[in-house]
Amino acid sequence: MRKIVQISLLISAFQIDAQEKKPAFEQYQAIDYMLLFNANSDKESYYDANTGQMEQPSKFVIGGISGHYEYGIAYKQWIRLGLLTGIHANFFDSAYTVPIAPTVTLAPLIGSETKVYGKVAYGWNTAIGRGNLNGVFSHDQFGVEFGGDSRIFLFANDHQFRLKQQVYRTLGIGFGGTLFKDKK
Repeated sequence: MRKIVQISLLISAFQIDAQEKKPAFEQYQAIDYMLLFNANSDKESYYDANTGQMEQPSKFVIGGISGHYEYGIAYKQWIRLGLLTGIHANFFDSAYTVPIAPTVTLAPLIGSETKVYGKVAYGWNTAIGRGNLNGVFSHDQFGVEFGGDSRIFLFANDHQFRLKQQVYRTLGIGFGGTLFKDKK
């Protein structure tokens, strides 16, 4: 009887060990929501009737919202290669753009469940309803990823086409999450 108990404990230990190991490569999906900020194109000071003084305009204005969807493959959840698409709805400049770009993401652990998060995307985008406004799209993110793979980050976009006599660029803050799926 004692031998049977020892053998069953040994087999269950191997089963538990096999269940705890994660595969090195996993598929993932990520969704990000962002708040866009634009450089203020109105640089002239103005008279504020409430204060009775001349006021300087703010350097940045809230431009709109944005959403990205990304699908790819991750190595041990900290090196990720993916493909990003989404929409940027910039209400301030009346510009709506759709990017598509390959991405490289690094998210190494700095604590028990906390990761430093950095993403670079470089691809193509087009403005919807603006004629022939196409350009190279670059997107950079830097932030913190928490347990459960939710994150908060700062980002910068360069759409590389001209809008209002300037190259169209946006900055902002965002939050998102990543879902990993074991490859079986």
